[in-house]
Amino acid sequence: MNKTTNTPLVIAVDSTQTTNKPNQKGFTMKIKYVFLSTVLTIALTLPMFGQQNYPDTTKPDMKKHDMMGMPTVDTTVGGLHMKVWLMTQQQHKKMKGEMGMSEMKDTSMKMNKAMMDSMMAGTHHIMLDVKDTSSGKEIANASAMVLIVSPSKKSSSVDLKPMMSHFGGALTLDEKGEYQFTVSVNVGGVSKSTQFQYVVK
Repeated sequence: MNKTTNTPLVIAVDSTQTTNKPNQKGFTMKIKYVFLSTVLTIALTLPMFGQQNYPDTTKPDMKKHDMMGMPTVDTTVGGLHMKVWLMTQQQHKKMKGEMGMSEMKDTSMKMNKAMMDSMMAGTHHIMLDVKDTSSGKEIANASAMVLIVSPSKKSSSVDLKPMMSHFGGALTLDEKGEYQFTVSVNVGGVSKSTQFQYVVK
């Protein structure tokens, strides 16, 4: 009696085909993700390239006044807008270093050592800013001086030097008490002045 043997059925499976399909799908997703990320990055960075870098248009005078703080006197006299700052030489030295004030009103005239020393002498420093009220511009060919009356009624005067966009001068206030100041500006032979008090403690 013949015996029949069951031969097992072997099915060959192409593993490369079955495994590549999911990988191809994942690879396609990765490409889409990278492409989308690149597009978003470009879209977000384009506005940054379109922005213009505007220069600092803040006027030097505005910066200077911000550093100097509130003026001791701010008044208008006969068409002149006058601002006066009175400070100790320590305050003046600190402000001078911050502002780099080392030039005369005419920028081609550098302050020599003697002039620099004279501006740093005494106990205090006075600064005067004068402008035309109608135009807001500096007054050309003007001169300035300050008359000082001490607490003991001693009088003295100091000619103020033109410095960059203002006038300045060193003062010696060696008495304690109230001083009387008269700041005069001469324009075209006409003198205009303002008065104020300052207390040395």
